[in-house]
Amino acid sequence: MEMPKEELRSICQLIYEAHQIPVYYVNTLGEVEYEISTSDMRRNPYDVPFKQQISLYSNEEDPNDFPIFFSNSNLNFFFINLKLENHFLGSIIAGPVLELEISDANISKIVDAFKGNVNKRKLIDYYHSVPIIDKQQLLAISLLMYFLIYRKKLDKSFVIQNNHELNLVNIESENLDLELSNGRRNLIFHSNLSYERVLLDYVKHGQKDKLKDIFDYSIIGEAELGLLSKRNRLRSEKNLMITGIALVCRAAIEGGLNDELAFTLSDFYIQQLEELGSLKAILKLTEEAISDFTNRVHQLNEAKYSAPITACQNYIYNHLYGDISLDHLAEICHLSPNYLSSLFKKEVGISISEFIQQLRIDEAKKLLDLTNYSISEIGTFLNFNDQSYFIKTFKKHTGLTPKQYRGRDRGTGSLSQL
Repeated sequence: MEMPKEELRSICQLIYEAHQIPVYYVNTLGEVEYEISTSDMRRNPYDVPFKQQISLYSNEEDPNDFPIFFSNSNLNFFFINLKLENHFLGSIIAGPVLELEISDANISKIVDAFKGNVNKRKLIDYYHSVPIIDKQQLLAISLLMYFLIYRKKLDKSFVIQNNHELNLVNIESENLDLELSNGRRNLIFHSNLSYERVLLDYVKHGQKDKLKDIFDYSIIGEAELGLLSKRNRLRSEKNLMITGIALVCRAAIEGGLNDELAFTLSDFYIQQLEELGSLKAILKLTEEAISDFTNRVHQLNEAKYSAPITACQNYIYNHLYGDISLDHLAEICHLSPNYLSSLFKKEVGISISEFIQQLRIDEAKKLLDLTNYSISEIGTFLNFNDQSYFIKTFKKHTGLTPKQYRGRDRGTGSLSQL
């Protein structure tokens, strides 16, 4: 693409004037350098956070050379990356548009997701300022804009097919379930404080069934946290997600999750984030982390172990690297050793020794994944009598020896192993 910025802006202006679709130019720093939209939209308080959020959809790591479509909160968009000889020059984002006039039910759903912490009148005004353009017409506009920028004609079916393969919005489909993947960029890190409180409340109370609604309608916000690193957008996104995981970790602890387990989970996800090289992967992993913490709190609420068993489990979680004896656990719980053993097996379904062994193997998996300690060192740390016993026990629980586990393809590992 060799085109002066003035000519590019003229194309954006013509597209806007012909179709009344808002158009934004996002530079290489992820900043909206200019926008062409109605004055009503620009005056609305939801316009500023909206622009900051949609700018995250375009990025220099995206190799695709065609319009990419995405949706959020019933709003549809596309973006075209600007590249010259593999150099990223920014992106053009067109949207939002509605396929149909938004219903009162959908407006109410958005408001409900924020427990009423939304100015409903201004939110309705915002949606009323959005042009109504069906998906086929939006596809045609994207092909026209791409042709004007690159002087290259794209086949309509090619664009539809490739957007489908990217798990973004399929232009010919009415399947709105795909909106979930497009809400990942916003989460609690680019939204208002009321949104953050709602999400953290869901984590704290283990309300896993509520997460989808809060993810779907993450675009609305008034006070944005913004970028933490303007020079590197990938670094910025990592910083924001790390902050978010720390907040979610604290909320889960408040909800009853063992603090040592929660902090270990947090460390695991943060280290995984640091290894990732694309925004899509970072955002996907962050959503998995939030869901994981929420599910664990939910499971605790479902289990409802008695106070002695909960105290016993918490002690075991916190002393995996030490010597744990039945007599000491019984003393902590103020029960006889025999009664504690019987009660534990009745409530948890396995013996205390099996429970300890299972947790130590889970801990060993994390050490194998995240550290360079030798297999013998890890076995010693976790109080296994000798290396052969450690290897035998590890294989019993995982189906692999510690060496096989460490040498496996990390890409096939499961985060649920923690």
